[in-house]
Amino acid sequence: MQVRRVPALAGWRWVTEGFAILAASPMPLIASGILLLFTLLVLSAPPVIGAFLPLVLSPALSFGYLQAIRRAQEGKPPAPWTLFSGLRPQAGATMRSLLIIGVINAAATAFALMATAAIDDGQWLRMLTSAQEQKSVDVAPTHTVYAALIFMALYAPLQVALWYAPLFAGLHRTPPVKALVFSAVAVWRNKAAFAIYFAGWFAVAVGLSVLIQILVALVPSGFSALVLAPAFLLLMAALYCSFWPTYRDTIDPIAVDPSL
Repeated sequence: MQVRRVPALAGWRWVTEGFAILAASPMPLIASGILLLFTLLVLSAPPVIGAFLPLVLSPALSFGYLQAIRRAQEGKPPAPWTLFSGLRPQAGATMRSLLIIGVINAAATAFALMATAAIDDGQWLRMLTSAQEQKSVDVAPTHTVYAALIFMALYAPLQVALWYAPLFAGLHRTPPVKALVFSAVAVWRNKAAFAIYFAGWFAVAVGLSVLIQILVALVPSGFSALVLAPAFLLLMAALYCSFWPTYRDTIDPIAVDPSL
C-alpha cells in the first residue's frame, strides 16, 4: 500500500465527483444515509453510554457506508445491511480493528472535551451538547472561545488520523494504530488537495444554505421541513460519496478484501 501525491485541484474534482456518484445511484445511497442517521440516533438514546456509543461505532458504520458506495460504483446495488458489513461476526479481525479505532475515537474526543472543561468550567461543553442550564456561571466569554479553539486544535488531528483508518483496517487488514498513523500520513502528503477539498465543501454548504433560505421563505412555514430534510440528506450523501474518490486517487493499490 503506497500513498500517491495528487494535484491540488484534485480536491475540487473530489467534491464534484461526490455529486456524480450520488446521481448515478441515488436511491440506495440515500437510503443507506437515512439508515446511518437512524442507527446513530438509536445509539445515542441510552443515558450515559449514549454519549459514547456513536463515537465507538461510527468508524464501523462509516466503513459500511463506504462499502455501499464502492459497490454502487461497481454497478452492484448495495443492500441496506451493507452498512453493517464491518460489524458482522464473519468480519472477525476487521470488526475488532474497527471497534478499537472507535474506542480510540471516543477516548480522544472525551479527552479533548475534558481539556476544554478545565478552561471554562464546562460552559462550552454545555453549549455544544445543548444541555445548558440557566445557572449563573462566572466564566469570561473569551474563555469559552479559548475552549472551543483548544477543542479544535486537539480534535482536528484526530479526524485526520480517522480519515482513512476504517478503510485501512477493513480493506487492507492494517492494525488499528498503524491505520491511524498511515491515515494521518496520507492526508498530510496531499494537504494541498485536501485544503481545496474542504474549502470546496464549505463553499457548497454556504451556497446551499443561501438557496435553502430562499426556498424556505417561499413556502409556508409548516412545509419548511420538506425543504430542509431532503437538502440535508442529499448533502450528507454527496459528502460521503466524495470520500471514496479521495481514497481511490491517493491510495495505491486498493487491495480490497474479497470477503467484504
